[in-house]
Amino acid sequence: MVGLRRPFLLIPLIFILIFSTIKVYAAKTLVFDDAGLFSEEERLILEDEASNLSTEYKMDLVIVTTDDAGGKTARQYADDFFDYGGFGVGDNYDGVLFLIDMDNREAYISTSGIAIRYLTDFRLDRILDKVFDEGLLDGDYFGAAMAFLDGTRSYLEAGISQDQYNEPEGYIKPENRISLTDVMIAIVGGLITSGIFYFSTKARYKTPRTYDQFSYRNNSVVNLMPTKDRLISSYVTHRIIPKPSNPSRTSSRSTIGRSTTHRSSSGRTHGGRGRKF
Repeated sequence: MVGLRRPFLLIPLIFILIFSTIKVYAAKTLVFDDAGLFSEEERLILEDEASNLSTEYKMDLVIVTTDDAGGKTARQYADDFFDYGGFGVGDNYDGVLFLIDMDNREAYISTSGIAIRYLTDFRLDRILDKVFDEGLLDGDYFGAAMAFLDGTRSYLEAGISQDQYNEPEGYIKPENRISLTDVMIAIVGGLITSGIFYFSTKARYKTPRTYDQFSYRNNSVVNLMPTKDRLISSYVTHRIIPKPSNPSRTSSRSTIGRSTTHRSSSGRTHGGRGRKF
């Protein structure tokens, strides 16, 4: 009886080992320290933080360092690493990649999918401010990477801005110009309209011919007696005059929600901002 029980006792242990193995192989590496800027302990901390944030918001948050960009710009390297590395969650490849490029001496953040809407140009600039202030300028690359994760988390928690919109890079808004054709149409249309109005009004107010003499002698009496005006009543009204809006402040507010986008070499759409150090 004892011998028969032992195989059944091993079954739960076998299932535990199988599922734990699946979990290990299913985990996705999110930190790639190719430039050797982090210690092993720092890399594991960043890996854990990036994994938790990725799971919470269902997007890949990747951290990459390199000292050889292979002739690419920081933006090209970041976009290609994300696209060809198999990153991005869902059909829109949702995710963010933070690159510390020691070759081009530039920190760059590449966004993809829904992350483009979360991280607008304004928000990316604020994250880069945090990255530079909290380590990058002092050579504390671990602190810079943690600042990226903290800044990204704060904006993901804040949600997508109500005034957010995507705008392709190099997009030029059409100017309100008046062509020569528009001018000619306006002149001709104005002349026709004014002519119709003039002749119809003239015909309506035309004085009919009469042969009765006007008795100007009897009807030309003028009274030149002095008159006096009497104040009967008076009243005062109050109205609040609104302050004129500041056009410069309005225009700056309209750009806060903008996410500038571009195409990577794979043909996908990315947002992103970078800054030299």
